[in-house]
Amino acid sequence: MMKTKSDGLTRIKNRGDLCLKLTCCSAPWEICVKRRKRKSNVKSRNGCGLNMASLIETYEQQYATLTAEITHNINNISSTRGAEKQKYVRQVEKLFDEAKELLEQMDLEVKDLTTDRQKYKTRVKSYQVELTKLETDVRRAKLGIDSSRDELLGDDTHDSEDQRRRLLDNTEMLDRATRRIEHGYKVTLETEQIGAQVIEDLSNQRESIQRSRSRLGEMNANLGKSSRLLSGMMKRIIQNRILLIGIGLILLIVIVVAIYFMVRENS
Repeated sequence: MMKTKSDGLTRIKNRGDLCLKLTCCSAPWEICVKRRKRKSNVKSRNGCGLNMASLIETYEQQYATLTAEITHNINNISSTRGAEKQKYVRQVEKLFDEAKELLEQMDLEVKDLTTDRQKYKTRVKSYQVELTKLETDVRRAKLGIDSSRDELLGDDTHDSEDQRRRLLDNTEMLDRATRRIEHGYKVTLETEQIGAQVIEDLSNQRESIQRSRSRLGEMNANLGKSSRLLSGMMKRIIQNRILLIGIGLILLIVIVVAIYFMVRENS
């Protein structure tokens, strides 16, 4: 738990809650602004009433305390370096979160007002503009730019900040382009490996086809030899048949002649 006192107002930070303690009508009051819950809880010990305008004024006092602390930490950021600077940066970020939550709570309370709503609404808008300016001062402090020097130099500081921002953007673009090129190079290497593997597979298939073609050539030669052998065998068979027919005819003629002479002698 951390307490901060300002003009009879006590701010307590405990477990993510933003609590305000003040004295009204001789009685202690506690106003708790819950983080992540846009709801205001007002507790009274002695039964004294607190109207909405007083509550908003209490928020304004608390906002003034927060902005003073933020301004102090911005000055510390500009004048420090290293780990100490980062510590003040983290503190400022936390204070900004509290201030934004406080402004959101004030805006909700203003919407519930029945009187002087426009006046308090204008105040809330001015507080929001002031908080935006403080955020700009924090960014400049992080970059090492002094706000008073910026006011003296005018547009030169803005140009320097714009140039730095453009350089950072260009650096990020170059980093992204480098990552894309590296990714494309990896894809190219993978494609090259796949292509080499495909070429090797095609070479193996070509060798297989050539071996198959040589086997087919050998088979064709063997078939030619077999065809020639079969042709020779057929010729021999035909010759044998012709020879047998000739022998048969000769035997038939001999028998006929023998019978003829035998018949002639008998007659």
